[in-house]
Amino acid sequence: MSSLKDVIYFKCPDVVQNVLVSIYGYRIDKIRHGKQYCKMLENIEKRLYYTEAEIKNFQEQSLRCLIRSCAQNVPYYKEMFKKNGVMINDDFSINDLKKISILEKTEIRKNTKLFINNNYKKSNLINIHTTGTTGTPLDIYCNTAVRQANYAFYDRFLRNSGIDYKKSRATFGGRIIMSIDKQNPPFWRYSHFQKNLLFSSYHLKDENIQYYIEKLYRYRPHYIDSYPSSIFAIAKYAKQHSIDLKGLTEGITTSAETLFDDQRMIIEEVFGVPVIDQYGAAEMCVFIGQCAHGSYHVHTDYSIVEFLREDGSQAMAGEEAEVVCTGLINEVMPLIRYRIGDKVVVSDKKCTCECTFPIVEKVIGRIDDDILTPEGNRVGRLSPVLKGFPVKKAQYLQKSIDTVTLLLVPDDGFSADIENEIIIELRKRLGNKINIHVEQVERIERGAGGKFKSVISTLI
Repeated sequence: MSSLKDVIYFKCPDVVQNVLVSIYGYRIDKIRHGKQYCKMLENIEKRLYYTEAEIKNFQEQSLRCLIRSCAQNVPYYKEMFKKNGVMINDDFSINDLKKISILEKTEIRKNTKLFINNNYKKSNLINIHTTGTTGTPLDIYCNTAVRQANYAFYDRFLRNSGIDYKKSRATFGGRIIMSIDKQNPPFWRYSHFQKNLLFSSYHLKDENIQYYIEKLYRYRPHYIDSYPSSIFAIAKYAKQHSIDLKGLTEGITTSAETLFDDQRMIIEEVFGVPVIDQYGAAEMCVFIGQCAHGSYHVHTDYSIVEFLREDGSQAMAGEEAEVVCTGLINEVMPLIRYRIGDKVVVSDKKCTCECTFPIVEKVIGRIDDDILTPEGNRVGRLSPVLKGFPVKKAQYLQKSIDTVTLLLVPDDGFSADIENEIIIELRKRLGNKINIHVEQVERIERGAGGKFKSVISTLI
C-alpha cells in the first residue's frame, strides 16, 4: 500500500480492516487462480511422474524456446548473445548454457528494462518487488499467465503433501496487516475469500503468543503457512509452557527463511505433524520443495538449476553450492544463469517416492553477509555460536573493520557469565583483534518483507 493508503487503513476499525483485507485477497486470488490456472495445474501434475529422460527432453525443448525468444525479443540478451558470439540454433542444449556468463543481481537492477520482452507492453505487466535480503532488491516483471503458472507449481507442491490450498489456512508472513504500535489483540486479520487467517509476524512477543495460540485453537486451520522463525516462536513458547498443540492443524509448510534442524524438531514435536519446507524466489527461477518422504526435490520442469562451487565448477554430492538458475516459466522477463545468492548442499541420492526430480541434501537458503576481521578473514555461518545458550533472537552488525556488535534478546537464565561464554565462542571464530560489543535488547526488527537477516555488514 502507498503511505496515504497505509494511514487510512491503520485508522480503520478492525472490522473494516478485515473487509479491506478480504477485498485485496479476492483480487489477488483472481490473478493467481484465473482462467488458465486449472489447465496449467493439470499439465504440471502429470510431469511430477515423468521419467528422468522425459524431464530432460521437456527441459531441452523449453530452453530452446526461451533462448530463441530472448535472442529475438529481449534487448539485454540480443546484445549480449551478439557480443559474446553465442549461436542460437535448434541444437542449443543445457550444456550450451555454459557459453552464457553468469547473471548477477546488480546487472538486473542496473538494466531492468532491458530484460523485459519487447512483445509485452510494460504498462500491462505485474511488477513484483523482491525483498532484497541479500542487499539487492529487484523489480521483476511478469503477466497474469506467469503468476498462474507459478502458483500452479506451488499448489502441486501442496497437493503432493496432502494439503488442499482451497481449504482454510493460517498464514504467518511479512505483510504488515496492522500498526506496529498495536498493543492488544487481535493480532490477525481474516481474508474471507481466501479462507486465510493472516497473523502478524511483527507482534510475536512472549506476552502476546498466548493470544495467537487461543485464536489458532478456535480457528483450527487445515494447514499453517509460515516463516520458520514465526511458527518456531509459537512452538517454543508452547513447549516451555506445556501447551499441547497436537490436532490443531493437518499440516505445516514453511518458506522464505532457512528452516534449521532444531526449529523443525520442536515444531513437529509440539504440533504433531511434519513440517513441509519449500524454497522459491520472487524472481520465479527456482523451486525446491519437500515431498511427503521429506526429500528436497528440485522441480526441474520449473527451471534449470546449476549447483556451482565458488570457482564456477560443478559441485559434487555433500558439498555446499551456490544456486545458479535459468527460469522456464517467465518469458516476460527471462533470467538466464542467474546467481540468486542462496546455497544448498548437493546430493546424489534417490528418493523413495515416485517423483524422479533430483534432490538436494538441504537448503541453506539466504547467504548472510560475512563478518570481515582485521586479519582480512571473511567469517560466515555464525548461527552455531549461540546453540545451547538462553537467547531468543540475535543479530550481528558490522559497520567498521575492527568492531562487531551482537544484538540479542535474552531468554530466562541469561547472565553476565553466559555473555562472557558467548564472547569466548565468537573469539574462536573472529579472533582477538576485533572488538565485540554485546547489546541486550527487547526486540530485533525484521528487514524488508518481514524477513530476518542474522548478519548485516555494511562492509560487504
